[in-house]
Amino acid sequence: MWSSLSLAVIAGTLGTAVLAAPPAAEQVSARLEPALLEFREILEVGPKAAPSAKVRSLKGNRVRIVGFMAHMEDAPRGAFYLVSRPLHCAEDGAGTGDLPPDAIRVVVRSSAKEEIPFYPGRISVSGVLEVGHETDEEGRPSFFRIVLDRPGDLPSPVTLAPKS
Repeated sequence: MWSSLSLAVIAGTLGTAVLAAPPAAEQVSARLEPALLEFREILEVGPKAAPSAKVRSLKGNRVRIVGFMAHMEDAPRGAFYLVSRPLHCAEDGAGTGDLPPDAIRVVVRSSAKEEIPFYPGRISVSGVLEVGHETDEEGRPSFFRIVLDRPGDLPSPVTLAPKS
């Protein structure tokens, strides 16, 4: 952890910026830890499939969810679909038609043009939740997406504030 001496040295070498008071531990934890989401919480129960209140409240925030990679004959590039149970999609002209309505497209930015190798077991993913109809470059639709975290995207517990 930072000592008061190292903070003073950093503040002194920055010149025009001063180090802001570190946020409280619970504030740092809230920013760094994604909200937990379960597949049973994605859709509202009712006659029409709609995003749940929890999903709507988490839109644009970091979430973590555990599921299975959908095994697709024609896998998308730079992404895969996460589902609540093991699933093999026979895409004979149906595209993503075999996917359940709560399927989540997981976007892997570091592998944008590559096929993501299939993994048959349970996996945990975390990233920013996007909600709303979108079609990718290959014409595959999705309503729920998680853009995977990259280490450089995570917030730092120490922030700099401009000098007044």
